[in-house]
Amino acid sequence: MKVIGKLQTMRNYTRSFNLLAVALMLNGFAIKQAQAHVIDRIEINHAGDEAEIQIQFDMKIQYLREASLNNNEIHVFIKLLEADPDPSLVPEAMESPPSEIAPHFTVRFPELDSSVAITFDEKVAYRVQPGKDGRSISIFTPVIKPKAALPAEETVPALTARTPEQVEQDAKQLMDSAQNALQQEQVVTAIESLNRLLNLPPNQQSQIGQELIGEARERNGEYDKARVEYELYLKLYPDAADAAKVKGRLAGLPEVGAKPVQHVTQKKSVNEKMMIYGGISQNYYKGMSHTDTTTAVSNGVSTASLTSTDQSMLVSSLDMTGRKRTENTDTRIVVRDVYNANFLHGQTSYNRLNSAYIEQSARDHSYLYRVGRQTGTSGGTPSRFDGALLGYSPNSIWRINGVVGTPVDFYGSNTESKNFAGMSVDLTRLPEQWSGSGYFVEQKVAGIVDRRAVGMEAHYFDAQRNYMGLLDYDTLFKAVNYATLQGNWITSAGGNYNLLLDRRKSPPLQITNALPGQTMQSVSALLQSGVSADTLRADAQTLTQTTNLFLVGMTQPYSAHWRVGGDFRIANTSAAGAVGTVPAVPASGNSYIYTAQAIGNSLFLDNDLNVISASYVDDPKFAGRSMLFNRVETLRQNWRLDMSLQLYDESDQSGSHQRRITPSLKLGYHLNDSISLEGEGGIENTHTYSATQDDKTRRRYFYVGYRWDFR
Repeated sequence: MKVIGKLQTMRNYTRSFNLLAVALMLNGFAIKQAQAHVIDRIEINHAGDEAEIQIQFDMKIQYLREASLNNNEIHVFIKLLEADPDPSLVPEAMESPPSEIAPHFTVRFPELDSSVAITFDEKVAYRVQPGKDGRSISIFTPVIKPKAALPAEETVPALTARTPEQVEQDAKQLMDSAQNALQQEQVVTAIESLNRLLNLPPNQQSQIGQELIGEARERNGEYDKARVEYELYLKLYPDAADAAKVKGRLAGLPEVGAKPVQHVTQKKSVNEKMMIYGGISQNYYKGMSHTDTTTAVSNGVSTASLTSTDQSMLVSSLDMTGRKRTENTDTRIVVRDVYNANFLHGQTSYNRLNSAYIEQSARDHSYLYRVGRQTGTSGGTPSRFDGALLGYSPNSIWRINGVVGTPVDFYGSNTESKNFAGMSVDLTRLPEQWSGSGYFVEQKVAGIVDRRAVGMEAHYFDAQRNYMGLLDYDTLFKAVNYATLQGNWITSAGGNYNLLLDRRKSPPLQITNALPGQTMQSVSALLQSGVSADTLRADAQTLTQTTNLFLVGMTQPYSAHWRVGGDFRIANTSAAGAVGTVPAVPASGNSYIYTAQAIGNSLFLDNDLNVISASYVDDPKFAGRSMLFNRVETLRQNWRLDMSLQLYDESDQSGSHQRRITPSLKLGYHLNDSISLEGEGGIENTHTYSATQDDKTRRRYFYVGYRWDFR
């Protein structure tokens, strides 16, 4: 029988993999390279009497502020600390996993003013906190109430339809079910069985059932209901042998209305079928530009015009998760992919696989493994890699992790295979507000060490404060790879203050950073030609720059309809030396960025959200000023309208000036619970002028698309 059960389990997983493969083929996907996503996954868990919705990202983030649209759409403003180098990153969306404690919602990024939008199917009360790991945000909502059970007369057949023998038989089955459930700590299931039993005509199980339901209510923390059941027992059976025991239990209950001292949580027997959920979307992007250029020449001026189509692309995205839970395990199969079909002449289309892994964890958190293409979130691992991760918890305080794999480099020119291995030890709780980890990781290329680092992370988290520190030190380069200190403070009045200190090598220190300055773009070829690893390591350190960022910001409620905030940033990049044909790069100097933001709710309509932000950049090479106005409102029930106006003005040291104005309009429509349609159009007018040249460019762009969510 065990063999048959294992075969059936294998068939279930094979069927799930087949579904995933079919979906990939239907959407025209091939397994090639991937385009990075920002949203990694969504988790929903119990947090006391609330549901905690945790949105995890592929990279470190800084939580800034939040606002809501009619209490069913929350916008969380964040800063990406490890920004994707691909400027053509397209918007993404992810559906919430099936849940019995939180309403369905959709997460989208980026939305107005680069926020994360969480749209619920219904209005919710909520509160937002930054995650304790620096890679997530948590949204807390009240646990939704379960759907009311059918009335007793619908769940129990009519009394006249039963003979006395049938009543006794049903009662015995219900009693056995209740007692078995109590033995397994499935208290809610036991109460349901006992309620059905007590709705039957009087039978041999009625007396013990009346006593038992009082005990079950008491064990479940329902003391007032337990009191009612015990009093009913004494009224029905005053002379029973167990009457004295019931009186003792009744006397030991807390006072009427008292808050339960201990609540016994229902321990459900879980053995679900494989759930498949996610979404498929397709968006077509089109951009057309017209430029008029006037240039001063010796005998007057010359003019030229150019009209071109600068974008024509169909972007298809797949986000699919298969999940199966049993009493002991939680298993996931995840596939996320983006295919960009480029229709411009001479441009190539490409497919990028972001994630493709299978993961299993124990329900008691004693172990976890994940195999496939995945995102590295801690322990010094690459941001994305193909490999395996294994974690084991000997107790509730410590977790030991091991990881091996090959980094996935979406944008690098070096095609040599790298491999890495690492281990880490996580301190998950000591005391409850503190957690952290220490790690060691080594990466090799062409048989030599590419990177070898030790590091540590520390987190402090409570309801008002959140601190996160990270340090990574490379023992080969003998230099700090990156160091980060991040803090958030939330006041009782609803204000939020944040701080960020970030210093990192860009890109991270590794021996392959030396390749741009070499005559051969292969580490193995350079080693064979006689170049030593020490020389390559020195060149890599010379070419690698250091970026520094300081940020301090705040948000404060101003009135019932307005929240105001802002931040101040200082950013700079260090110099890089000359190596081979690569010239030296001077330090950038300090850039000072001042940003102010005002968020207004229900200003013109009951369901609008307005964001006004202004920024000023004081850089050694230029001065820039920008203004952004975004407005979102819902029209009727299924329509949504986004309006945006961006203004930008810049002047640089060479005497060149640029002014740009960009109005845009986006319209969305929910056809039903599964299908949504969206389209956006805009015009970008840019005027760039100097003493010798004047350029005027008008760019028109639009996109249209759909998203199908399945669950």
